[in-house]
Amino acid sequence: MNLVSLKSVIISVSLICITFCISLPSMAQISPVAASIAVFQLPGPQKPKPQNLVIKSAQQASSRAQSQYGGKVLRVQSSQVNGNPGYRVKLLSNDGVVFYASVNAVTGAVSRN
Repeated sequence: MNLVSLKSVIISVSLICITFCISLPSMAQISPVAASIAVFQLPGPQKPKPQNLVIKSAQQASSRAQSQYGGKVLRVQSSQVNGNPGYRVKLLSNDGVVFYASVNAVTGAVSRN
């Protein structure tokens, strides 16, 4: 490694250290020896924030879909509806057509697919 490369590495490491100490003011209060051996823990997976749900169960979702479209409910399963928690309801219409309805659990909106 030549002298120019070594200077570049030292400058880069120095800038990283300075940036690190500025971004973490609590580290500036620790002695340099302690800071060099400090162990940092990365944040784990974030828990989803609880949402206020209008539809709280598969039973409510099937009732909402059936009251809007009629027919017989064949199956209900949880799913994502427009990025929100919700339900997919499989129905059999009175004239024998099978179709699906999506129920958004956050808004309570029902749409036929």
